[in-house]
Amino acid sequence: MELVIDLDKIKDASKREWLINSLKLMRIGFDTQEKRQTLDEYNEDLERGYAQVQRGEFTTVEDLKIEAAKW
Repeated sequence: MELVIDLDKIKDASKREWLINSLKLMRIGFDTQEKRQTLDEYNEDLERGYAQVQRGEFTTVEDLKIEAAKW
C-alpha cells in the first residue's frame, strides 16, 4: 500500500508539520506531493517554529504516544 499526501491542500502549517512528524514517529512510509519552498519561505517557517518553541507551544514524544494510544 502506498500513502500519497498532497501537502499543498493542508493550509495550516502546524497541522501539516504535525501530520508529517506523526507519520515519521509511527514509522509509516509516505510520499509527498508539494511545491518546493523558496529560501524566504523556508526561513520564515524556521522563525515561526523557533517562536513556537520559545512560547512552549510543542508536543513531546511522550505526550504524543499517550495521545496516540487513545486512538
